[in-house]
Amino acid sequence: MQFGLCNAAATFQRFIDEVLRNLPFVFAFVDDILVASSSPEEHLQHLQILFTRLQQYGLSLKPSKCIFGVTSIKFLGFKVSESGIEPLSDRVDCILNFPQPTTLTQLRRFLGLFNFYRRFVPKAAHLLAPLNKFLEGIKNFKKSKKSFL
Repeated sequence: MQFGLCNAAATFQRFIDEVLRNLPFVFAFVDDILVASSSPEEHLQHLQILFTRLQQYGLSLKPSKCIFGVTSIKFLGFKVSESGIEPLSDRVDCILNFPQPTTLTQLRRFLGLFNFYRRFVPKAAHLLAPLNKFLEGIKNFKKSKKSFL
């Protein structure tokens, strides 16, 4: 597939989904593949099944980019382990130490950063309601200003 095509990522994701169909222990996002296993022995079995499937479709892995047999890993912005999914501590520090926004762009940047991890914050919608209401007011102000011009 050529680089730069507007739908290349979606097409590749559909292909990977087809390749990994009916492998419930495999999770893939584009070219990142996660294999979840309960034990080292099971992990080896899962890897053998995965490698066989990839070979059937003519796909190969780059060993230098692979990490095998770990109990926790950073995956798509989260720490994934046998205890579940957690936010990355360095990203949480970024949110906690984010300077007070002084512009709309900075506020939107903060909200984007915060919203990525909102599932880990109890009552996140309630906490962010004043900021979102403020942004909604800005949008409405701009719309009403245009209607008077």
